[in-house]
Amino acid sequence: MAGKIELLSPAGSAEGVAAAVQSGADAVYLSFSVSSKREKYELSEDELGRACEFCRVRGVKVYVSLDFPASDDWLAPALENALRACRMGADALIVNDIGLIWALRRAIPSMPLHAGEALGIHDADGVRLCAAMGVKRVAVAREMKLDALTELCKNAPIEIEYAVHGPLCPPFAGQCMLPALHGYGAGPCPHWCLKDFPTGTKGKHPLGMKDNCLLERLEALAGAGVAALRIDGRERRPEYAAAVTGVYSRALGTGRRPSGEDLELMEGAFPAAGFTDGYLTGGDFSRMMGTAGEEPEEDTPFYAAVRKNYLNHEFQRVKVTFDAELRLEKPVKLTATDQDGNTASAEGGQPELAFHTETTPAMLRTELYNTGGTPFVCDGVICRIQKGIYLDPRELAPVRDKLLAELLLKRTGYEPRAESEALELPPYPSPTEPPVLTVSVLKCAQLSQRLLELAPPVIYLPLEEAVSGDRRLEPFLDDRRISVCVQLPPVIYDGELGRVTELLLKARQLGIEEAAVSNPGHIVFARRLGFTVRGDTALNVRNSAALAVLLSLKLKSAVLAMDLSAARVRGMRKYLDTELVVYGRMPLMHTAGCLIRAKAGVCACDGAVSFPDGQGFECPVTRGFQCRNTLWSSQKLHLIGRSREYMNAGLWGVRLSFTTENADECARICERYLELGSYEPVTTTEGKF
Repeated sequence: MAGKIELLSPAGSAEGVAAAVQSGADAVYLSFSVSSKREKYELSEDELGRACEFCRVRGVKVYVSLDFPASDDWLAPALENALRACRMGADALIVNDIGLIWALRRAIPSMPLHAGEALGIHDADGVRLCAAMGVKRVAVAREMKLDALTELCKNAPIEIEYAVHGPLCPPFAGQCMLPALHGYGAGPCPHWCLKDFPTGTKGKHPLGMKDNCLLERLEALAGAGVAALRIDGRERRPEYAAAVTGVYSRALGTGRRPSGEDLELMEGAFPAAGFTDGYLTGGDFSRMMGTAGEEPEEDTPFYAAVRKNYLNHEFQRVKVTFDAELRLEKPVKLTATDQDGNTASAEGGQPELAFHTETTPAMLRTELYNTGGTPFVCDGVICRIQKGIYLDPRELAPVRDKLLAELLLKRTGYEPRAESEALELPPYPSPTEPPVLTVSVLKCAQLSQRLLELAPPVIYLPLEEAVSGDRRLEPFLDDRRISVCVQLPPVIYDGELGRVTELLLKARQLGIEEAAVSNPGHIVFARRLGFTVRGDTALNVRNSAALAVLLSLKLKSAVLAMDLSAARVRGMRKYLDTELVVYGRMPLMHTAGCLIRAKAGVCACDGAVSFPDGQGFECPVTRGFQCRNTLWSSQKLHLIGRSREYMNAGLWGVRLSFTTENADECARICERYLELGSYEPVTTTEGKF
């Protein structure tokens, strides 16, 4: 994408808006709530209105993040908030759910939508899918390396946004379930993984990471074709946004390398564990780890100085040109035109014959360039002055001020966007059959003759494991009652598609025809190779609209998110075959690197490795594609006591998800859910169900 790179800054409060704008942001992103119990990072509705006007006058865009849990009962409030933001003049909405994108495209067709980073887009197919859904910009995951980002931008049909500064955590973007399982569900990540979970030894945070800082990589990012650079940290103080935005704005404006003073400002903005550019440059994952800093509760001299700067000064942003015509004994004609083409005209005092001093263009410019205290900066003065006349420059001041006030008023206006009628979801056929029992395993070693005899209609297992050559899989491939479905990695970079394609072709040779995906971008990829596609757990399907989208993408089935309550599961419209996990450890996060190697220096994630959860239990870590890890919950979801509720929820299937269980345990638990046994696993929970 050609043109100036947009600098996008966080605004977690009304003061945060001023902090970002007065420090050089081209756009701010924020959220708001009409509730009196809003989160600390949310603005009130009145504050949003004032923020939109404040930014619009100064030529700064406002992007409103729809921080709503994506379940059906939140769909109407999310649409209502979107309409409120639209009516106040917001420039775009940031959305992290494909169902909400689908609904917004129908409710406010003219409103620009941006796909948030939490949607987890890492690849070209994902970007193209977002474009096909009407999205104008995609915030791609920060785990992308520079070469992959460059290739993605080169072929992207829409704008690409990339994070340049802020807190990091081990999971891939969009692949962390911790907030949802803690009942948080939306908004800025609370970073439990860096603080309260897992705690391990007191004072140590095994999942802590350094802050992302790409200040010295701006030239490379500009060359890559990125349209917007985002500063993260909406939950942090306004002073943080001001200091960091100022440094990045100056660097982008001058094109120079950061100075020592700039780096000191960065270090003073937040007491981080240090900075890293590891994801962009392909640095070792272990070198990105570090204990996260804590934000000071009280003001510091640094914060006081930063705040004084953005609260007490108006840093002029909007360029305005003046056209002045001075004729003898005629009122001065003054016209002002801003950078967006708004104009204002007025007349003032009358020039006289010059007896001692003649009015010159320099005298006019001196007065008209004095726009201090306004959001305008004079970009030029056209002077048409009759010779031999004089006008006291001070007589121009009230005329100039009147013009600028008129321009200010014009800049507060905006074109209303078209709205459609209330969104109606289409009807769906109610299922009449009880749900089938499906099974997922991590290893072929968990398969057994006993499980084969139970004949679950679908067996899910990781792609690499399916083509490993383990002969224990062969009977399941040969059994016509069973469909073996390979699970694709949650994240596949474009540069890894070749390797994954090889594995999928091997799977096809084994007779496997189905693939389960956990990322929207992989749907097109798997279908292109001829596979029937199912939606896997990390796709995080939470609403009926998302199921409608997946139906249009020709998925055969989809698994619902594991943090949904029974009422929400029951109330969803099952437009395609829908599964619910009723047993198994919950995936807390899929990480971008090997956690064990990062902490111990040696990869041992193929063995029995775990992290303490701070409550006396252990969270297992398992190896995934390319030595990436999955961190699992310490307790196993076990809903056998709620079987009547999930059996009558309109589901096509219920899934047993096996992680650390051996083959005997897998078979016995399967028998328990088929009412053929009485085995009861230990350390269980009913989760949010």
